Amino acid sequence: MTDEPPRNPPPPDIDPEQLRQFQEFQRFQEFQRFQQAQATNAPPSLPAGPTAPGLPPGATPPGLPPGATSPPGIPPTYPPPPPAPPRTPLWKILLRSKLIRRLVYLVVVLLVLTYLYEINFGGGDDGSGAGTATSRGGATGNHFVSKIPRETVTALYDSVANKRENNGCGLFENDLVRQKFIDAFGGADCPATMRLLNSRVTDGMGYVSKLLYPPDALKEPVGDTFVISSCAMTVTGGPKLGRFTLSKVGDGVWIISDYAAEPSCP
Repeated sequence: MTDEPPRNPPPPDIDPEQLRQFQEFQRFQEFQRFQQAQATNAPPSLPAGPTAPGLPPGATPPGLPPGATSPPGIPPTYPPPPPAPPRTPLWKILLRSKLIRRLVYLVVVLLVLTYLYEINFGGGDDGSGAGTATSRGGATGNHFVSKIPRETVTALYDSVANKRENNGCGLFENDLVRQKFIDAFGGADCPATMRLLNSRVTDGMGYVSKLLYPPDALKEPVGDTFVISSCAMTVTGGPKLGRFTLSKVGDGVWIISDYAAEPSCP
C-alpha cells in the first residue's frame, strides 16, 4: 500500500513580520470597502439653483448682480410681496351710501326744527322755570313762566299763537284782571278770547319769534312792578294785546297784575 498525505497538514511556520503585514493589508482592504459603502449611501448633491419662475433661460434672478446665478444648493432670493392696501374704515363706507347720507340729513333737519320750535313755542303749561302758586288776590292756578317780566308777556303771545288757552289765561293774577282782557276783545270768556285772537294770527312763528321790545322793557326791573305796552313793541303776524302791568310774586316770578286795552295802537 501507498502512504497517503495527511488531510490537515499542519500550517507551515509563519514569520511574525509577514503576519503583521498581512493583517495591515486586511485592515486596508476593509477601510477601502468602508469608503466605497459611504460613497454609495451618501445623499445626492443638490442641483444648481433654479431660476425665478417665469424668467427666461439665462435671466438673472432678482437680488443678484447682472449675469450672476444662484449658488448651487441655495434657492434664489425674491423681493418681498407688496403690502396689503389698508382697509377702508366702516364710517367711510357708510357715508358713501346715499341712503345713510339722506337719513343723517333728515335727522339733522328734524333736530334743528325741534330746537327752533322749542325756542319759539316752547314753555307754557309744562315749561321749564314755570311754577304754580297762590297770588296776592287769593286766586290759585296762576302759571308763572319766568323771572323776567317781558318773558311773561311773550308767554301770553305764545299762548295766543298756539291756542294754549289754559296757559294764557293763567298768566293773569285774578279774575278781575282777566275780565279786563276779555272785555278788551269782546270774548265770551277767557278761553273764547284766546281762540278769537288766535283766528287773527297770520304768522304763528313770526308772531312770537319776531317780537321786539322797547329799550325800557329790556332793563332790569326796579321794584316789584313793571309796565310793558304793546304799542311800544314791534308785533308782526297778529294783533297787539294791550298794556300789561306785571308784579313780582312767589319766588320772584312775574304775573300780570293789571291790564289796559290799547285800541289806538298803530
